[in-house]
Amino acid sequence: MALTAAKADSLQRLHCLIGELKALAGRISGNVVADILTRSGLEFDDVAPFVAPTPTSYGRRRVARTDAFEVLVMTWLPGQCTGAHDHAGALSAFKILRGSAQETRFAQALDSLVDPVYSGELHENEVGVDSGDVIHAIRNNSSRDQLLVSIHVYAPPLPELRRFTIRPNGQTIAGTFRRRRTQSVPTAAIVGGGFSGVMVAAHLARKTAQTRRPMHVVMIDRQTSIAEGAAYRSPNANHLLNIHASGMSAWTDRPHDFLEWSRRRDADVGAYAFLQRQSYGEYLRATLFKAVAQADPGFSIEIRRDEADSIERRAKGGWRVHCDNSPAIEVDAVVLATGHRPPNDPLLRCWAGSRARYIEDPWASLALTSIGADESVCLLGTGLTAIDVLQSLLRPSRTAPVLALSRRGLVPAAHTPAPLPSIDPRAWLDQLLRGSTGITTRGISRAIRREVLRSESAGQDWRQVLDGLRPHISRIWQTLSLSEKTRFIRHAKAFWEVVRHRMAPAVAACVAEAESTGIFRKAAGRVLSGRGTLDGVTLSVCRRGKSIPETLRFDWIVNCTGPGSGGAMGLPPMLVHLVDAGYLAADPLGLGVCTTPDGRALARGQIVEDLVIIGTLRKSDLWESTAVPELRQQAALAADVIMRRQRHNSESNNAMGHLNPLTETILSE
Repeated sequence: MALTAAKADSLQRLHCLIGELKALAGRISGNVVADILTRSGLEFDDVAPFVAPTPTSYGRRRVARTDAFEVLVMTWLPGQCTGAHDHAGALSAFKILRGSAQETRFAQALDSLVDPVYSGELHENEVGVDSGDVIHAIRNNSSRDQLLVSIHVYAPPLPELRRFTIRPNGQTIAGTFRRRRTQSVPTAAIVGGGFSGVMVAAHLARKTAQTRRPMHVVMIDRQTSIAEGAAYRSPNANHLLNIHASGMSAWTDRPHDFLEWSRRRDADVGAYAFLQRQSYGEYLRATLFKAVAQADPGFSIEIRRDEADSIERRAKGGWRVHCDNSPAIEVDAVVLATGHRPPNDPLLRCWAGSRARYIEDPWASLALTSIGADESVCLLGTGLTAIDVLQSLLRPSRTAPVLALSRRGLVPAAHTPAPLPSIDPRAWLDQLLRGSTGITTRGISRAIRREVLRSESAGQDWRQVLDGLRPHISRIWQTLSLSEKTRFIRHAKAFWEVVRHRMAPAVAACVAEAESTGIFRKAAGRVLSGRGTLDGVTLSVCRRGKSIPETLRFDWIVNCTGPGSGGAMGLPPMLVHLVDAGYLAADPLGLGVCTTPDGRALARGQIVEDLVIIGTLRKSDLWESTAVPELRQQAALAADVIMRRQRHNSESNNAMGHLNPLTETILSE
């Protein structure tokens, strides 16, 4: 009886904590929550059912969540650490219930890396508050088998845990990041700090060393660490690159650069190895740092961890870039390297109720960590995003099923276990594209199927045909009429992407095993409606080929539909402003914007010489514009455009005997 009474008291204390937080009706402050935690009398036994140590990472278990706050219990085994992070502006209040923690705080340096500035201990029963912008790491430094257990309140619920990159021992900040901008030096703004933006900056640094021309580069990106776009931020070791190491060099003229970099870290890396995705972000950062360190003495670079709000044309040439949290920047040229758009919400018009169990952006860090191994999940989408989410969910302890749902229920094909040579398609492709009649989606599809059958009858693999087509995709795309491009997107795109964008062999094996055990299933159908509560989600789904809907219930639903699209209205506000001003033109298919072959903006029949586009925004012109082999070529072209523009302005100004447009305007203002 005494034990039962103790358990009742524990449950009551936890319920009282949650009740007091709900009573605040969203008016939550750090001091108030700290006071509630202090008065709660919570002890380890009160949260024992939520203590979940895991061998791979510290454990996180949700106790309660509303739209205003969430309560989590966290468990660290000895030696486990969070890594450097902040809370993306969410208020955090905590209480240590068992053990003690080492807290290290960091400051972000000019090159986006962070350096330690403070270290201290957090002890049992200590209560603390973090306003949301402190960069810190928590570690269980116990040398014994002592758990570290704490309870945390986040208000609002933690949108993401933004990770920062700690400076490696011995690495210093390159002098180019410390150099101050000189007004007489041409300036380029690069909006975006993923692969595209980083490699444009690296090419510009490299070219200044070759031409001995000075330049200042401003990189604007809201992410915490430069060179980590959505694809390369994942810390999950199961998230692998979709291209083998020998095909992932960031340089067009150094085809084995990534492979050689990887082998300096691990001599056993094979050319056909599919490496961890996070390592590629580290490679890109190292590539940039090396390039800027070797740049011309007149080259300088600054990184702004900010969001570009709008870009406007200056009266005497150049651009003014407005940012969220820092002063506007006056520049001579702008490179738009904004990367993928955020995912669209496929249930926007058919959803009702709470969204507490609906994860709209699976790439937000920690978005998936609240999903328990015993909770069922529906993935909206069956492409590579869904496969990544599945990889995150497939812990050894998972017992609940995961269903991936899309219109056709197609999952990506796998790469071959060993490399195979591509088959050159020019013999049949050139003849097809020179035909007198218009090229159609159906005609191209039939030709590809014919070549696949021919290769397979000769003992070859269909992937060799597709790989041989890769360099020619943009040329094929450009021969299609607008109506045929529309037809491709509507009818053939899903089939093309499952064979074009493939899984690494190890990932495919993991997915196959999950299917064989019944943990993972895929289905073809569409969602008619969804309703959420604080406890789960109910979907009305019509299976493909069926006319009667069925009702399915899940603990969680995750949007895995991939990057968003949708014409000018689907563009970020910054780009919409440029469309409205006539400096960009959104393509009619909603894929991106119109550009020249070298990436300059094309609008209203005019080339905008000092506005350069790279990456997914060029999909409308090239179709293939998202993977490293295409992006590295675009980065080199973009840098050529900027340098050519700089040289033209310099020669014109010398001939006219006056200052460059940027300096002249600054002085006149």
